[in-house]
Amino acid sequence: MKTIGLIGGTSWVSTVDYYRLINQLTNQQLGGITSAKILLYSVNYTEFRGFADTGNWEELGNRVTSIAGNLEQAGAECLLLCANTLHMVADSVQPQINIPLLHIADVTATEIRKKNMGKVALLGTRFTMENNFFTGRLQKAGIEAIIPGKDNRDFIHDTIFGELGYGVFTEKTRAKYLEIIDDLLQQGAEGIIFGCTEIPLLIPPAGCSFPVFDTLELHAKSAVAFAV
Repeated sequence: MKTIGLIGGTSWVSTVDYYRLINQLTNQQLGGITSAKILLYSVNYTEFRGFADTGNWEELGNRVTSIAGNLEQAGAECLLLCANTLHMVADSVQPQINIPLLHIADVTATEIRKKNMGKVALLGTRFTMENNFFTGRLQKAGIEAIIPGKDNRDFIHDTIFGELGYGVFTEKTRAKYLEIIDDLLQQGAEGIIFGCTEIPLLIPPAGCSFPVFDTLELHAKSAVAFAV
């Protein structure tokens, strides 16, 4: 079994699910009391969010690269960034390390293609929806990504940072997300990407009547496939 390196804490709420799910999936495959070999570095979310809010992606990339190097030296054999938005710096981190960085958009694109879908909607932070680090990789895979209008993007972004990241999940917010999703489905989306690792905690995919691509689950599965 290979050792998985995780950079988490953005937020700790979803990082808990990464740890839980990776261990559960590993145990399902190997049985007994088997658990995954994981090295976890959990960052100060406030510090890292400050870099994003000010657009200082270069410094954020430097910080993540340094942490990634520490995990590699400690024995990690692959690396996961435990947040979609953190992948803004993935392309600057990967050349600086000698282990594969499993990109969350790539594993999501692979699953979408398996479902023979060509048009999906993407929900996430404003950074994830409006920049091309995620949608660009989907496009390379032949997948068109649509995003909500500006007001709805602002609502999603604000609730991710103001509620979901704190572990606050309200029925009012859930209802608004479902309203936004319904609008995207009417625009022709064949499925919905939960492109923020906290969204599945607000809207459990198992209870959805529409196809959901849970990026946290897909990312965790890719790590287990690599390690096992």
